Amino acid sequence: MAETYKPMDAFDSMTESTFIIKPKTKKKTKSNANSKSDLAADDGYVTLLQGREPIESMQLRKRLFAQLWQPLEEELFTIEKQVNNVGVTEVCDFVDSSYGQIERREQGQVARPFAEVSAAVTFAGINTGDHGKLFQSLQDQLLERGHHVALLESQYCNTLSNLQRSLLEQMFNSIYADTDAGPSAFGGTRTVAYDLGLLQLWWANSVCSGKKAVVVLQDFEGFAPTVVDDFIRIVGGYCDVVPIVLVLGLATSYECVHQSLTKASISMLNVERFNLQRSKQCIDTAIHRLFVQGHAPLCFGAEAYKSLLDQFLLYNFSIAGFVKKLKYAAMDFFYAQPLSVLASMLEPNAAVSACSVRLSSDQVELIRMQRSVQRFLERRTTEDDGNAYVRQALSDDGFFQDTVLPQMARALVMYRRSYCLGIDAVVEIQSMAPEAMQKPVRTLHYYGVGQQFDDCTHWKTLLAVVRRMKTLEMTQLLQKLCRLVDGAADIDWDLVADGIHIPELIQGATELLANPDGSEIPDVLDNSEPKKRTRTRTEMEHRPFLLFDNGASDAQLNALEKCCEAIEAMLRGCLISYHDVALNEVFYYRHSFLLDTAFSAQPRAAVQMALGKSHYYVSCDCCAVTDADDHGSDDEDQRITPAMHDTSIAYRLHQECGRLINLYDWHASFSSVVERESQRTAPSQGEIQARFMRAVEEMRFLGFIKSTQRKTDHVVRLTWGM
Repeated sequence: MAETYKPMDAFDSMTESTFIIKPKTKKKTKSNANSKSDLAADDGYVTLLQGREPIESMQLRKRLFAQLWQPLEEELFTIEKQVNNVGVTEVCDFVDSSYGQIERREQGQVARPFAEVSAAVTFAGINTGDHGKLFQSLQDQLLERGHHVALLESQYCNTLSNLQRSLLEQMFNSIYADTDAGPSAFGGTRTVAYDLGLLQLWWANSVCSGKKAVVVLQDFEGFAPTVVDDFIRIVGGYCDVVPIVLVLGLATSYECVHQSLTKASISMLNVERFNLQRSKQCIDTAIHRLFVQGHAPLCFGAEAYKSLLDQFLLYNFSIAGFVKKLKYAAMDFFYAQPLSVLASMLEPNAAVSACSVRLSSDQVELIRMQRSVQRFLERRTTEDDGNAYVRQALSDDGFFQDTVLPQMARALVMYRRSYCLGIDAVVEIQSMAPEAMQKPVRTLHYYGVGQQFDDCTHWKTLLAVVRRMKTLEMTQLLQKLCRLVDGAADIDWDLVADGIHIPELIQGATELLANPDGSEIPDVLDNSEPKKRTRTRTEMEHRPFLLFDNGASDAQLNALEKCCEAIEAMLRGCLISYHDVALNEVFYYRHSFLLDTAFSAQPRAAVQMALGKSHYYVSCDCCAVTDADDHGSDDEDQRITPAMHDTSIAYRLHQECGRLINLYDWHASFSSVVERESQRTAPSQGEIQARFMRAVEEMRFLGFIKSTQRKTDHVVRLTWGM
């Protein structure tokens, strides 16, 4: 009798199901129960600094997160609604203006001899997680305009009958909401087969002048092409009586419509294209309000901000994912940062004075240990009585908390406002530059937080654009900068921009350009018009407009040079790196690795790690490494034992092969390992072959190998590393 294959244990197959290995239960003690109840009562907040943090500070962190995150979330929702409202309004206007032939027939005019089904093809982008909120906003706005709307999803409309049933139920529900009639008023529509004749019957007996029946297919790619094709043909027979407008939501491209529908169905549609994907504009607006304008007390450092952008730009353009990642960073800040209580000093409506609670000596000492605080105190030593100030700040906790800490917080607030002015000035300069040089706000902010001013090539490119401006263009730019500076009148320029008063600088440059022959230019000694001189090659390279307009005098050129220097000084003073500002270690989030670990999963690396180092994952006695066998981490990771899982053994062996793997040699190596099992009798050759075949198929399923046509007894290795 042939021997039948029996599995090794309950965890033998890695592709049949998922197993949960629960830890050993321990006896609950009273202290553990009390600690869990306290943790739940405080929403997960615990005392930091090894338990030496005051309870008041922990409660303040809890209140700050609740007070600060809710307004930010509401502002993000408002921004998303405002940005998406542009595209939604365009679709609603199209619905209002469709089916003019029915209105002309009602007015007694001659209509067209044929009727087309109005269809709005909307590209909503690949961020399918945000489509529900987007199309819900579209439905709400259409209902406000008096139309009847049915929002259909592919998971509930797998057949034509289910699609019509869902359509009529939503239409009739909206009818019931608009009238006092109940379901009985429609004569038993719940027992009759659902078709569009019911909708035509109600439409003919109701006053719906100017209204449309809008059918929104939220995820068009998810619908069966035959179902949509048949539905369009049915709608085409009723569109001359019932103005049915189709809204097709796409996540890929407009070509999907031509690939899914037949030519006969497409010829029945009056298609209009719309773009609802405005996630980039939404992110730009959110970054400008939260990070540039400083509405959020927590900003992102260069590495964390890059991780935040990469998750958005390189994956799915999801606004919901951006908000989740931002909330996760805010939770990590308030849950795990003992100095997050200082956020109470940066509230928008509060004056920068002192912290809401008294800091402990451990918290004060932790603030003193920050490098930015040490540099702040070192700069004070150069002032009068600076040594006494620094000595008292290092020795007296009360003086540090009541005097030094508010000064650093105020300097941080002034820096953020001046930084916002610098970014806005860059945006104005970009508006006068060629389109190829224009960057979005999210990129400008990355340049501002990630690079020093002298190291950023984009700032140098914009300054080169400024140097090539004519007098009229420079005048327009200075007028824009003056309006920006006037709007930032609350900035204390003694604390930022190296003490340079930007308003006086820009105002002086504007007056100088308006009167280039004035006494402000030291090279001009009299009021007579300067004589024109021969232009050098260097001047032609820096000012190419002189090749076309050679009427600029030396005084005008000198005025333009002074204006360029003033603009450069403004940008250099406003776009200082946050590393030079005190308390930047506290208020600029830098845990990029934590964000990547939580939101950028790498399943392939996890599977490779689990197969290559299974003893770290499988908690069993046979796989445990004893001290006698532990000769080093490298030997431990490379050792292959028969107690390992079959797929793990096959994976270890395939790592020793090249691009092409001989199945016979692989099977021989696998057999030599499995035959060493000592817990039971040696397995038979049939069992070994069956186990090897299953391990190979599981590796093929996981994507480590594939078959090849070059050699039938070989497989191709697909993964390398780890």
